[in-house]
Amino acid sequence: MAATLFYLVRNARALERATKEIRGKFSDVEEIVHGPTLGSCSYLRACIDEAMRMSPSVGGILPREVLPGGITIEGQTLPPGTVVGTPHYTIHHNDDYYPTPYSYVPERWMAGEANPVTGRATTEDEVARAQSAFCPFSVGPRGCIGKGLAYVEMTTTLARTLYMYDLRKAVGVVDPGEGRPDLEWGRHRVEEFQLVDTFTSAKKGPMIEFRAAAQKA
Repeated sequence: MAATLFYLVRNARALERATKEIRGKFSDVEEIVHGPTLGSCSYLRACIDEAMRMSPSVGGILPREVLPGGITIEGQTLPPGTVVGTPHYTIHHNDDYYPTPYSYVPERWMAGEANPVTGRATTEDEVARAQSAFCPFSVGPRGCIGKGLAYVEMTTTLARTLYMYDLRKAVGVVDPGEGRPDLEWGRHRVEEFQLVDTFTSAKKGPMIEFRAAAQKA
């Protein structure tokens, strides 16, 4: 949720569209509950998925131990007992699956939507390729058992926030969630939410201003 808010207040186009989607589908904040209407908010879901792609809540490796007999990976033979893994962050920034991987583009998850970076519509094959590498909750039988609940919590909370408030990046303060050009490589991207891998991702920020939205007539 923190990452989604971080990227939305830095992408006016995405924030405006997500806000319009929520306020167009609901007439009262108490209507925003888990159900078909909230589930139909496809752009909000794309905003969440794109934030989890760029700033996964578990960005490091999920370690696995090589079993007896060893294993060969990319021509490299590894002995039994070796701990291996690929960081989710690395997978999520592989441009074979996610062109312009450091750009926040919710439209990459929606077939037929105009991609504001490439200037053309996202194809179904591109969505399928993106989904095939998407693993913020891990995959397979040991994937996160709380995935469904997490999506319910995120969509409900963020939808209610967008319904009730107009948001913007905080003015006149330094956001500790931002990168800076003077920091080490990898921390230099100002528009990337900065995380620290402690198995789950530790973070500071984002700094956001909230203003109560005008009530509907």
